[in-house]
Amino acid sequence: MTKFAFVTGANKGIGNEIVRQLAEKSYHVFLGARNEELGQKAVQSLGFSNVSFVQVDISDTQSIQNSKNKILEVTDHLDLLINNAGIALDFGILPSELTLETLRQEFDVNFFGTFQMIQTFLPLVKKSQGGKIVNVTTDMASQTMFDNGQAGQLNILGYNSSKTAVNSLTLTFGKEFGTNGPEILGVTPGFTTTDLNGNAPGGKTTAEGAQIIVKYALSQTNYNGKILDKNGIIPW
Repeated sequence: MTKFAFVTGANKGIGNEIVRQLAEKSYHVFLGARNEELGQKAVQSLGFSNVSFVQVDISDTQSIQNSKNKILEVTDHLDLLINNAGIALDFGILPSELTLETLRQEFDVNFFGTFQMIQTFLPLVKKSQGGKIVNVTTDMASQTMFDNGQAGQLNILGYNSSKTAVNSLTLTFGKEFGTNGPEILGVTPGFTTTDLNGNAPGGKTTAEGAQIIVKYALSQTNYNGKILDKNGIIPW
């Protein structure tokens, strides 16, 4: 039986690698991207017959609904929803100098967008045996790790706090789902060199970052409501 996965923000970076790694494991993967041209190009360059493009802008309610309708033309269930799409607009900006507009924009995509994705696709994930929702987060969103120096030390209020809010979504939906499923978890790949951070040197490759996410997405261990890094569960 074909397993289906939907990965957002997947035309480049970690998202694109997640699609590749799931496609290699025989998933039918819906590659989600805002930009149709870039999304179609990404599908072509991956070169898998089991990858198809779905246009989705997670900051747009109608776009999310349209993406659901498109997926429903192919399948009535999703085994994996990977909420990878996210933006970071305040690298290098001090919290005291961050504009309200930028902060709102980051929450609009990272928090409200992820929230709408979970609500919209929940019925499809519930239809799968062992359906799973994975929210991609950052170790800097762990207040404990950020404070004690175990996480990256970029004091970026917008990106970090919007991802902390995503961790809160993971916990609260996890409490709702309980042991009945589906399973929801957050995964941080750790510092990975991508467009998101201006290709900052010294990080993992996108393939290495994606591998950590895919490992938990396919794990038989139940991590419902937990946040994980490459070593396992991390503190809030």
